[in-house]
Amino acid sequence: MNRVDLPEIIVIGAGGVGVISALSLFLRGKSQVSLVVRSDYEHVKEFGYEIDSCDYGQLNNWRPHGFFKSVKDASESGKFFEYVVVTTKNIPDGPEGSSVADVIRCIVESNGKLCPERQTNILLVQNGIDIEKDLYAKFDCGDGKVVVLSGTQLIGSTKIGKGVIRQIGQDHILVGPFEKQNKAAVDAAKRFIDLYRNEDRNLVVFDENVRYTRWRKLIYNSVIATTTALVGMDVSRCLQFGVGGISTEEEIFKPGMREIIAIAASEGIELDEECITFFCDISRKREYKPSMCVDCENGQLMELEVILGNPLKIARQNGVSTPVLSLIYNMLFMVQNKLKEQKGYIKFELDKD
Repeated sequence: MNRVDLPEIIVIGAGGVGVISALSLFLRGKSQVSLVVRSDYEHVKEFGYEIDSCDYGQLNNWRPHGFFKSVKDASESGKFFEYVVVTTKNIPDGPEGSSVADVIRCIVESNGKLCPERQTNILLVQNGIDIEKDLYAKFDCGDGKVVVLSGTQLIGSTKIGKGVIRQIGQDHILVGPFEKQNKAAVDAAKRFIDLYRNEDRNLVVFDENVRYTRWRKLIYNSVIATTTALVGMDVSRCLQFGVGGISTEEEIFKPGMREIIAIAASEGIELDEECITFFCDISRKREYKPSMCVDCENGQLMELEVILGNPLKIARQNGVSTPVLSLIYNMLFMVQNKLKEQKGYIKFELDKD
């Protein structure tokens, strides 16, 4: 197949996850890969990326097939993007126009004008539960022209400087349809897996039960990632610096994880308690800060609602008690508003009455 005949893929989000995702697609060689780069655009356009990857080794001056400074620029390129891979943070409580649907709308619309008979596949490589619902509400996904896929990724990849990416954990991604009865979505997920898989490098699996997979990852993110953001420490220090070296694990992590398991069970999804030990152990012996902690330290808004707010809504609807998660959420809600105030999204007015 000539390069001009290869499917066009655009990756939106040039952080640690987005760059490694674009790199994996690029090295597979079965697609044309473009990357939307905002803050580092001029730098990486001139110098490319410096990548230290446990999957692919050391790469200097790496570039995908194309760069765009914005999603709008991509939508005006005249390209039909068969896959729109979203790796940005999902922050529905951010400023107006920052929801995923708002961000990618121009590409979905330009695709529809360029090739109205073709299918646009949106792959959400993002954390959280119920993240697809906004897309279903704002796009016509029932006509088969827009398909929404889930990408649940386990990867230790971080942007540590301008155009510098460090990946310390193997890329393990599960790709599947949010609606498993949707044949078009199933086929699109399996096709993407073929475009992304690099044998003996990354681990790419078809996800037959997206809802289960996302709840399972929440065992980690909703408790461990949120706690690290709240205290500003990596996971190993959180564990070691607890009272007696055990209180963090025994009084915060494990009880909070059991609450997630209980919420999932109220939806008919059974999660194994062995996940608790697994997630407590995976970061015990390495200094790794989850992305939520990094965002908070860098003054960026956190994925608080999709990771913790949405599970707590389900808990309230189903009558599940969540004392640990509720405390963490309410504390982080204040931190999130502090960040919003610093960015000028909200204003504090002292009530003098």
